[in-house]
Amino acid sequence: LLFLFICVLGVISAFQLGSETTVLRKTMMSSVPGNWDKKIAIRVGGLTTALVRGGSRFFKLPPEPRAALDAVHGVEVGVYHLREDPGFVERGAILTRADKAMAARGWDRIVGVVQEGDLVAIYMPHKKASARNLRCCVAVLNGRDLVVVSARGNLEPLLAIAEKHIEPELHRSLLAWR
Repeated sequence: LLFLFICVLGVISAFQLGSETTVLRKTMMSSVPGNWDKKIAIRVGGLTTALVRGGSRFFKLPPEPRAALDAVHGVEVGVYHLREDPGFVERGAILTRADKAMAARGWDRIVGVVQEGDLVAIYMPHKKASARNLRCCVAVLNGRDLVVVSARGNLEPLLAIAEKHIEPELHRSLLAWR
């Protein structure tokens, strides 16, 4: 009975966003007048990503997809659409509200871009982070579409792949520059 309860809870939680992602979503939505429709909200946690990583070992994958699978330890994605055109929306004010809400939860904005009808914000926790244990939240508001993402993982496999690709390119660029 306990196993069945845990399974049901796991399935239900797969369609619920975590607390930081929910705070970011609510702040963004409440800053834009109108009615929002949820297109999808899904969470893939540590257990699921570990099972995918383990199962993928049975397949010969190129280094880049292997590094991506090894890097991701959990991800949440929510996609929403505003039903009606909100008219003029001050995206700088939205960013300020999101900053306050996330700072209250221990997160700092590391990237913020407001250009025409678009807004992109990336947040990381105040706590020290390392490449082995990194978390971030991202919000993208494009016209009437909102995407919120939260991810955690280990960047070291991706950095190793990037290093292998960057060094030859850098070497060729230096040779061409001479």
